[in-house]
Amino acid sequence: MITFSHISHSYEDEDGAPVVYDDFSAEIADDEFVVLTGASGSGKTTLLKMLLKEIEPTSGDIIVDGVNLRSIPRRRIPFYRRDIGVLFQDFRLIPDVNVYDNLAAAILATGGSGRDAETKITHVLTMLGIDHLHKRYPRQMSGGEQQKVCLARAVINHPKLLLVDEPTGNLDPVSTAEILRLLDIIHRQKITIIMATHDLSAAEAAHRRRIDLDELTGSREK
Repeated sequence: MITFSHISHSYEDEDGAPVVYDDFSAEIADDEFVVLTGASGSGKTTLLKMLLKEIEPTSGDIIVDGVNLRSIPRRRIPFYRRDIGVLFQDFRLIPDVNVYDNLAAAILATGGSGRDAETKITHVLTMLGIDHLHKRYPRQMSGGEQQKVCLARAVINHPKLLLVDEPTGNLDPVSTAEILRLLDIIHRQKITIIMATHDLSAAEAAHRRRIDLDELTGSREK
């Protein structure tokens, strides 16, 4: 369970737009697929960054699996993040290594061993239907293919929680539909997903719950 309890926070984003939370509260259950919607400046990405402890709320508490994130010391943040996968809008793949080594690097970076890498990589690439890409370099793949690899990297260690930030913003409609289909496959692996998106159609599936931040926060777009 994730609980946002009376969160308040305000600042200006990179474009100078105000992002404001005023007494925001919500709960997300284990294994839910939640879609965060709202206008630019409504705080979708901010909420994900709060869960990653990249941003601290001005007031209020965020509780994950019974642990108040305020109680986690800085030195323990990397360990807390090991149970969280993140998919960004920009791909952030290592450009000069192939898909297999990109995924192996993600395993090693979170304390995994090289002995486990082949089994984990084979499993996730097969699950997502992209095992044929394992020897390709980022420059040899389309945007949709790169995003699929990024998705594989985000779940390579089978996290409890997957945070997805505008995953289809740079993709064509066909690639967008494919990424959403793969997210559904991942959700069936008992992984909680929180996805921030401008695409309202992403919230239409029956098993996805929508939280509209324009309605539940004090956000304003200017």
